[in-house]
Amino acid sequence: MGCALLGVACTEPQTESAETRLSFTVVAPGLSPDSSLCVAGSAKTWGPWQPCGLPLTYMGNDRWEGTTPLTPQSLEYKFTLGAWAHEALDTEGQKRPNADLKVEGLVHVQDTVLAWSDANTARRVVGQITGELESHGVHEAEGLMPREVWVWTPPQTNPPTPIQRVLVMHDGQNVVDPATSNFGVDWGVDEVLDSLVRAGIVPRTLLVTAACTAERSVEYGPGQRGARYVDWLMTELVPEVRSQFNVPEDAPTTVGGASMGGLISFIAAERHPEVVDAAICMSPAFGYAGFSYPDSLKSRGWEGHDVPLWIDNGTVGLEEQLQPGVDEMALLARGRDLNHVVKVYDGAKHFESDWGRRMPEALMWVESAWTRD
Repeated sequence: MGCALLGVACTEPQTESAETRLSFTVVAPGLSPDSSLCVAGSAKTWGPWQPCGLPLTYMGNDRWEGTTPLTPQSLEYKFTLGAWAHEALDTEGQKRPNADLKVEGLVHVQDTVLAWSDANTARRVVGQITGELESHGVHEAEGLMPREVWVWTPPQTNPPTPIQRVLVMHDGQNVVDPATSNFGVDWGVDEVLDSLVRAGIVPRTLLVTAACTAERSVEYGPGQRGARYVDWLMTELVPEVRSQFNVPEDAPTTVGGASMGGLISFIAAERHPEVVDAAICMSPAFGYAGFSYPDSLKSRGWEGHDVPLWIDNGTVGLEEQLQPGVDEMALLARGRDLNHVVKVYDGAKHFESDWGRRMPEALMWVESAWTRD
């Protein structure tokens, strides 16, 4: 089957004995033949998301090609010149978003890249800040790297009401402001809360967000550093902010995040059920690369708690690889009779805007879980 169009994937019919194989043909006019043109993506065999997961070979006439065997899967990918400083640009001179692809049978992707990013390439910013967002300054805590904290204040109701909920989120640079977000796209939690509060669906909710640091992987994971992070977050930072904004003592606190942020949200509830009233764990890294947090909980004889847990995941790219860990945690949650829900969103990616779209449902479920209690 021919694939004449650019930027599309063509799939050959697969017989019962056929292998699954992905191949790329990329035309890059004017690119030096000795350049390292690569595919970076979510496939396990590529890293994942190493800047040169699959090196392509120069074939002449501005054309690079490469082929790799893969198990059937959905994945996301980008083209680079071997480093994240040099990504493929679109026709508007902006970095391309991740492309997604379903790999079954023999799949051939053809594309043309006319330009590549460098240190001066402007980042596309999508969205804005809705409502009142203020920096709470850079916080330092023993055993942790310094990080900035932001606080978003909910709109006032008519008649006026005090703040009645606190939502604490990790990766704070990505939650509200697209200008500080890693990819120029934020979760949009400010818009979510603003709409829900104005509609009277949830009470006035104060949003507290703490940025991640260069040591995110250990601060958001199990172990001493992760324990220190959640201790600081829930027993030092949150009480300080609650006091500053005169939040009533009986106003419940929800902690939420995605990926490693989803894992550390679970750990926060596990470690501090006395101050965490609910946890939202989106696309949580409960299991990956031989690691299993459910196995760790079982080996320690963890008996559970009564903190409501929202757990969800998508189906595209890295989401697919995280699903076994989600399934393991769901099984453990049922066995411990935890107050929880598990949702899978077909077609959702491991990305800020995808998580933001799920926040209204997650927050409303938390409200209903408290009502049931």
